[in-house]
Amino acid sequence: MSWVHRLRRAATLPLMTNTSGFDETLNAAQKLLADRLAVIETHKRNTLAEDEARTALVERERETAQSWAAALAAGWSAAEMRQIGFKEPAVRAPGRPRKAGSTRTSSSRQRREEGTTTAGVPSQTSTSAGSESAERSQV
Repeated sequence: MSWVHRLRRAATLPLMTNTSGFDETLNAAQKLLADRLAVIETHKRNTLAEDEARTALVERERETAQSWAAALAAGWSAAEMRQIGFKEPAVRAPGRPRKAGSTRTSSSRQRREEGTTTAGVPSQTSTSAGSESAERSQV
């Protein structure tokens, strides 16, 4: 049984005939408990306020990202926005994600132009294209 439960139980017990020392001890313990509870109440209020501020910050960051995207869509460039004094938001505006294949297409196109495959081995099309160009130059 915790000391808090013991204090509460002691407060509900019938008083004995010689209670002068007991009442003083109980009052002192209740005062200490009240002081400790006041600190907990303050801490709880602070943590709730911190959570509310954090939620408000996340929402404000999202709104800032949306307004930044709207400015870019309206024709402002990121460089112009920075020149005016704005900094790029840390959070991106929600929206449709970019295609994942667009980067693969450019790298596969680059490999084709270089004449290699993904393993770095010369591709067959590049050797046949090379022999065709060699034949053309001989003609």
